[in-house]
Amino acid sequence: MPPLGQVSVRDVLDILLVAFLVYQGYLLVAGTRAVNVVRGILVFAGVWVAAQLLNLTTLSYLLGRAGTVGIFALIVLFQPELRAVLERVGRPRGRDTGASGAALQDLARAMERLAERKTGALIAIERRTPLGEYAATGVSLDALVSVPFLEALFARNAPLHDGGVIIQGSRVIAAGCLFPLQSSDGTYRRYGTRHRAAIGLSELTDAVVLVVSEERGSMRVALGGRLGPDLTGAELREHLRTLVYDPAGYSPLPDPAPEVKP
Repeated sequence: MPPLGQVSVRDVLDILLVAFLVYQGYLLVAGTRAVNVVRGILVFAGVWVAAQLLNLTTLSYLLGRAGTVGIFALIVLFQPELRAVLERVGRPRGRDTGASGAALQDLARAMERLAERKTGALIAIERRTPLGEYAATGVSLDALVSVPFLEALFARNAPLHDGGVIIQGSRVIAAGCLFPLQSSDGTYRRYGTRHRAAIGLSELTDAVVLVVSEERGSMRVALGGRLGPDLTGAELREHLRTLVYDPAGYSPLPDPAPEVKP
């Protein structure tokens, strides 16, 4: 490639690619607890570089050794976040093959009826990320989404009441599933197990997770590690329609307002 002064086109391309990768890396960790860790690493690296430039041999040696050990410690400490990042990088970019309009209407109506009766519910809608490993923790099913069926699954004292339901397309593929819990030391520490399970699954996958509080009778959506506000029936239908048919156009859920445990 012909040089442009002292900088060649290849150099410019190299810089742009590095900048793009750094920006994408920031987007992957934005909104997670890993952001503060990244800032700490940058400060640590800055101090180490300064020590090298000032020829502070002892400090440089100690920081270098601490950095080597710290890398392995971070891998262990942030294993869930690293897994989520790698899953997002490898996630297919194709369009979702979601549920039909009738299935979404039945799902929304079932959520409304469960909320009216203050019956707790936890439902994950599979999108691009396969949920097979979580479905394997429950009871395998193959049933069409319907209001009576979902009500029966979450009925009080029903065998599968306390677990999560996984929906793939227009079918319920598993019930009584165990979802990973979101850490209790973060923003959502005041929430109960069902809500933390919804947030936890949405952190590790791109699933749309619906949750009904059995204490307040509220309906919420967890997406991307965040829990949205209380929804009306009409708002829930709009959320489902947007998430299934136009996921790229869906704006992130807002940060939750402090509240009592649901």
